[in-house]
Amino acid sequence: MNIIYNFEEEIQKYGLTVEQYEDCLKTISDKQLGLSDLDWVEIKDKYDVKAHYDTIRKASQTIFGGSFVSEYYKQKEMLNSSPISKISKVKEMIGEQIILKKQLQSEKSQINKFANSFVKSISVAEELADIQDRNGLVINVAEYCHVQLDEVGEYEMIVHITDWHIGYVIENCKGNYFNWEIANGRVNQLISECYKYIKMYDIKKIYVINTGDMIEQVYMRKNQSQFCEFNQSEQINHAIEIIFRFLVALCKDCNVEYDSIYGNHDRMNGDYTANLDGDNADTIIRQQIKKYKELADIVRLTVVNRPHTDKEIIKTINGIRVKAKHGNSGAKDDKTDLKNDMSMDQEFYGILLKGHEHNFRCISENRGRYIVSGGCISGYNDYSTNFGCATISSQTIIILKPNGVELIKDVQLN
Repeated sequence: MNIIYNFEEEIQKYGLTVEQYEDCLKTISDKQLGLSDLDWVEIKDKYDVKAHYDTIRKASQTIFGGSFVSEYYKQKEMLNSSPISKISKVKEMIGEQIILKKQLQSEKSQINKFANSFVKSISVAEELADIQDRNGLVINVAEYCHVQLDEVGEYEMIVHITDWHIGYVIENCKGNYFNWEIANGRVNQLISECYKYIKMYDIKKIYVINTGDMIEQVYMRKNQSQFCEFNQSEQINHAIEIIFRFLVALCKDCNVEYDSIYGNHDRMNGDYTANLDGDNADTIIRQQIKKYKELADIVRLTVVNRPHTDKEIIKTINGIRVKAKHGNSGAKDDKTDLKNDMSMDQEFYGILLKGHEHNFRCISENRGRYIVSGGCISGYNDYSTNFGCATISSQTIIILKPNGVELIKDVQLN
């Protein structure tokens, strides 16, 4: 069915000339494509349209949209076949606008993608590395770090470090104290215990698995800074120092692989609803340890390059599939948590390592599987004792024989 319009007469009803009408259509097109921020009232006023602005906004049944515009351009094109006619230019302009809109949408998508991937901790880590390169930073370590170790032992060791909470202060909570000096003393004890089991089992390869909360944070609660020895930037700096020292010490007789994820205290913003995914202290700590390893030329240390958003570690150690994470995934108990992980990942885990709870716990499961929750360096505090938890400072050492668990040791640190 043919639609017949008297175009000039219809356009004049709205107080518009043909030129004004076509300019108005272009402005409407710009708004619909997102190229103009004029609202409908402003468009009406700009062209002095003799109608309510809703007549323009709801254009499909008026001269400003739908079949009327389609027929208008069709008739214009038939009346003027010149390739450089005004109607051709209008159509060309509209086509260019559509292309431009698509380009803008693509650029916006790229910007959003960048914004989602950009986090302060990555920027800080990269800036620190750049400063160190430009200033020729030199790091001296023990000579053994530079010597390649090609020996392979029957047994391999996991050192599960978690919840060091560097920067936290405990002042005599039922006899427990904690600060930076005490943290270093307890890490020294952990090094000594590692040496003992390295010698006992002739260990040549150690996997240091860090499940987070290396710093205490100062923004998680309003009064948290009251219980902190250092501000957040100092906490991160001290955490880098003490973890690096720990890794270098373990390189004395072994090749060492370091892998880490972040915990809730490692978030850069204490409010988890406002924190960008992956914006955490662990990103800075891990990247700096990697940089120190490169500057010091430590051939015995490997630092796993892990995406900053990772919340779990999965690897095979001496034939055993191991998964590590900061806490549970909302399961009602540890065994359900393990079953959920194996179901989700379609993996058969021999060991599930967990941090966050500040309490060593080892649960055996079917067919030689273990769920191991690690302790913390700081030990119990007023918060934990309120719900009956007064476990002392500890970390976990696990010795793996080929395809099996030889030893799980809760190393208590006084």
